Amino acid sequence: MYDETDPKALTREEIENVQAFRLRRALKRAYERSPFYRRVFRERNLTPEDIRTKEDLRKLPFTTKSDLRERGYPYGGEFLTVDLEEVVGWHMTSGTTGVPTVGAYTSADVELWANLVARSLRTAGVTRKDVIANVYGYGLFTGGMGLHLGAQKIGAKVIPWSTGRTEALVKTLKDFRATVITGTPSYELVIAEKVREAGLDPERDLNLRLAIPGAEAMTPEMLRRIEKELGLLSRGGGAREIYGLTEAIGPGVAQECPNDNHEFMHIWTDHFLVEIIDPETGENVDEGEEGEMVFTHLTREGMPLLRYRTRDITKMVESDDEIPFPKVEIMKGRSDDVIFYKGVKLYPTAVNEVLMKMPEVMEYQMVITRDPQKFLLLVETTSPSEELRRRIITDIKNVTFVNPEVDFVSPGTLPRFEGKSKRVVLK
Repeated sequence: MYDETDPKALTREEIENVQAFRLRRALKRAYERSPFYRRVFRERNLTPEDIRTKEDLRKLPFTTKSDLRERGYPYGGEFLTVDLEEVVGWHMTSGTTGVPTVGAYTSADVELWANLVARSLRTAGVTRKDVIANVYGYGLFTGGMGLHLGAQKIGAKVIPWSTGRTEALVKTLKDFRATVITGTPSYELVIAEKVREAGLDPERDLNLRLAIPGAEAMTPEMLRRIEKELGLLSRGGGAREIYGLTEAIGPGVAQECPNDNHEFMHIWTDHFLVEIIDPETGENVDEGEEGEMVFTHLTREGMPLLRYRTRDITKMVESDDEIPFPKVEIMKGRSDDVIFYKGVKLYPTAVNEVLMKMPEVMEYQMVITRDPQKFLLLVETTSPSEELRRRIITDIKNVTFVNPEVDFVSPGTLPRFEGKSKRVVLK
């Protein structure tokens, strides 16, 4: 037993011991109680006793989003390891492209989730003295409820705002002297825009010191823009990314700490066994090499997953600060988000990294057409110029090896996003 909310409660050796113990227990639970995994084990003539180490896990196949859609809907389907009466609720993906992915929770899972989000917030620097404007959506999306539970676990005060009514939110941030704001990075930038439109100076008129962005791919430059436009650095704070996904448990899987410089996040390997694989071959890569993150639940009670392919591209390294948990690089994007354009792999996050460095760029949209092949950037700015156009084209070509076309549009032309951004249009 240890304080699950404390990121420094265990040593590296203790983390490894806890992980090994919990892995054996998780495998036994999945084998005995999940119809899906019982079948997987038996098809390969395996029992939990055949898997004693992280390397032995490779004897099992990956679990995929397709598996969850086909075998996990509704309720949790063949992945449930408890009777339905023990389930206290669900979260799920939007399901806009088909059957949604479901995550089932028991009371123990809700407590686990609250502890992990509390640990993440403590890692970011949140304390019980903070007032948090929780701007993640409540409902089927995991963000709102997860951050709410974790914040209250450490005694912080929560304004359960969700998304929308942004002008009113700006007034609330000022009147309630909110010190922390959560939400997608895209929406946090929209909020910063509304702060300026209201005639407020974030450094003079607000009290924000921390932002906890998550739920979509972001870049270091995007985080630095949030810090600047919300005035966080003036109060010794900053933007600290939180990472999670519905299939894992929600937010609270990994967290950026003040020492990470928007490059890495600590990942809670006492609850998630992490592998990094080559997304094309499925083979494990060496430590420090980039690949797709795969996780195995070690403590989830209601719906544990074994070797789940997240599609998130990252790499894992040992910690270099006082928090002993290893680190994963801030996600480059998802392997299924990559765009193949004229034989080149084009990551939308690479474009984001370039454009977020340019203060002239207010918003942008990538338009990719297949016939004829065309890569068009719509760039919203108050100061269009041929010099800016040349700079955008040159900088993007340097990181993507692709020449975009650039069209400037007037301020307010492009959409703003309260939830996950949709800056890529495929035609």
